[in-house]
Amino acid sequence: MADSALDLVAPRACAGCDRPDLLLCPSCRSLLFRPLSRPAPAYATGLALACAPYRGAVRRIILSWKDHDNRPLDRPLGQVMADLAPALSRLIDPLLRPKPARAILVVPAPSSLASLRRRGRVHLQPILLSLAQALQRHGLAAQVESALIMNSVRTKSVQAGGRRNRSHRLAGRIAVADPSRLAGHPVLVVDDIITTGSTIRQCARALETVGALPLAALALAAVPPGHEDR
Repeated sequence: MADSALDLVAPRACAGCDRPDLLLCPSCRSLLFRPLSRPAPAYATGLALACAPYRGAVRRIILSWKDHDNRPLDRPLGQVMADLAPALSRLIDPLLRPKPARAILVVPAPSSLASLRRRGRVHLQPILLSLAQALQRHGLAAQVESALIMNSVRTKSVQAGGRRNRSHRLAGRIAVADPSRLAGHPVLVVDDIITTGSTIRQCARALETVGALPLAALALAAVPPGHEDR
């Protein structure tokens, strides 16, 4: 009912191309699942997996959801992340033998306190839940855990241009909120966008310091390899 009332006040348009009366048009929806991988040596799989390249309509969709509170996109973006579960299961299954005694934790890359206040929520939460449920359907014990925190930073991650600047900006600022809840757990780190990879590297380092096993990093979108500093 709330969505219907909102549509009367501000008619909905496709978040990717502004086509009227659609949350996502078929063409833009099809762009959301074109998986790609990037090297991520800090993780046991050595890879970060993303649902699609971060460009064009995909970029507009994610920014509409992330920065403009387009919450109806939670469902389709959650489904896109869940669609990575089959490939992810095949990738991590050899690393989990014998079967681990503890569940796989699906952990969001942390946002700054300023970003959390501005959004009024942990925007990745519905995406994490969709992924965890998909992994459970593939026979993996998985649960969501908001385990990482970020100390104050002066700029948004997408504003701090270049690999070196982003690494410097985040160095030592990502930490584990409660180490006792992570020790011994395999962990999947989920972010919305991977640009230079600095955030996911810092997440892996924080997890390793408390005895967790960073398995892989995932994201809704990633800048294709070789384009990180452009």
